Amino acid sequence: VRRSELKEQILSLASETKRGLTATEEQKEQMQTLFAELEALNPTLNPLKKASVNGDWSLDYTTSDTILGKGGFPRIGPIIQNIDTTTLSAKNSETVQYVLFPVPRSISAELSPVNGKLTDVKFKRFQLGPIGFDAPDSFRGSLDITYLDQD
Repeated sequence: VRRSELKEQILSLASETKRGLTATEEQKEQMQTLFAELEALNPTLNPLKKASVNGDWSLDYTTSDTILGKGGFPRIGPIIQNIDTTTLSAKNSETVQYVLFPVPRSISAELSPVNGKLTDVKFKRFQLGPIGFDAPDSFRGSLDITYLDQD
């Protein structure tokens, strides 16, 4: 029951802050507290080793200014992350409003699991509408799956 309540509060705050784009410092702290409490109730050990982690995930909240597009062109519609641990790949997709035109864009990545919940990420290819180009070798990051349940 507590997990469901926390998830509802997280999704409500995510919506209220437009994925974190308009979050105040107080709201960011509130979200971090909610996340920490939910992560402590994580029913899944080693989420990267579970088949249920694979698929399309909607990014409903982030602290990343880059993903949010702060100071740039606005994101419209959902931001989707596809994870496939069977092929060790991931892809982020979104639509960006460039002046008058909505343009789909994405970046594909290669995953290198470090353990059952953390994977290194090497970005491979950008796609901007019909134009694609390889990501620089220095474009790297990590993905930490801190919570996974049946919902």
